[in-house]
Amino acid sequence: MKVFLVCFFVLISSQVSANESSKPRYLVVPKAVSNPFFDDVEKGCLQAAAELNVECIYIGPEEADARYQDQIITQQIEKGVNGISVSVINSRVLTHRSMLLAQQNNIPIVTFDSDFSDKALEQNPRLRHSYIGTDNFQFGFQLGRLTQALKPQGGAFCILTGNKSAANLIERINGVYAGLGFTGSDNSDNSDLWEEHTRCPIYADDDAQRTLNNLDRMIQLHKYEPRLLDVIITVGAWPQTLDAQYTELVSPHIDVLSSQNLLLIFGDTLAVQKRLLAQGLAHGNVGQSPYDMGYQSIYTLHNIHQGKAVEPIIHTKLERCVYGLQPMCQ
Repeated sequence: MKVFLVCFFVLISSQVSANESSKPRYLVVPKAVSNPFFDDVEKGCLQAAAELNVECIYIGPEEADARYQDQIITQQIEKGVNGISVSVINSRVLTHRSMLLAQQNNIPIVTFDSDFSDKALEQNPRLRHSYIGTDNFQFGFQLGRLTQALKPQGGAFCILTGNKSAANLIERINGVYAGLGFTGSDNSDNSDLWEEHTRCPIYADDDAQRTLNNLDRMIQLHKYEPRLLDVIITVGAWPQTLDAQYTELVSPHIDVLSSQNLLLIFGDTLAVQKRLLAQGLAHGNVGQSPYDMGYQSIYTLHNIHQGKAVEPIIHTKLERCVYGLQPMCQ
């Protein structure tokens, strides 16, 4: 009999209960508080709360776990909140419990970073008021165009990604295909220059160590069979957040990277990622604006609380960083 021990970490920016404060209380729930990407979301959340004289309650699971995310939201609804912003891991899990409870209590919902799936929104168009964050298809498209610009002759590529059911990651992958010239409604028509390795995409459930291990395996594949793989596109920051381990893994292959025989392209432009890029341990990144996601989440929820109209889609900006360019990021 196997016993699985699941731990989660709860990070609370404010623990004042609703009956102890007259301030509106807004809950912001990331996918995982251990992911540095969401650190800036919290900073934006707290800054907006200070400006509006409201409360930012920032809580999430230690690692990406949809059921614990659902449990956290349910617990906070019972404590009393005036609005919820969530980065959705799995739409089906949330819509079967916590979102039903939120609707029963007339608590407005917005999403950031990762929206509900198209299916969930079709079934319930009023599920959330706004999505705040990256145009994820465009994000993936820019990753694809960056890859094309750095290796115009094309080749074989592999996409490394996180949770298979996350709507934002599905959109990014579709954007990568489009950026590489794949056509057809389901990207089934091959690009003239590119082909995807048969093992890919490779999923890691938003786990940084697993993604790093997958990256290692694909680098080794290129080492022993260079013709089988020319580019690794990771649609998030996961492996690069493990700064020391990533450096130890990639540094021995610096000659291969310098020659651009193998390209390493990453989503996100966290500070650690920019340092790695400046050291030549990657070739390019396309980044998001997590601070703005947290900031806009609080302002949007407060506008809803005050009865104001809000936009259904609020896109935050992208930046592109390329090794060797001056300035590196634009």
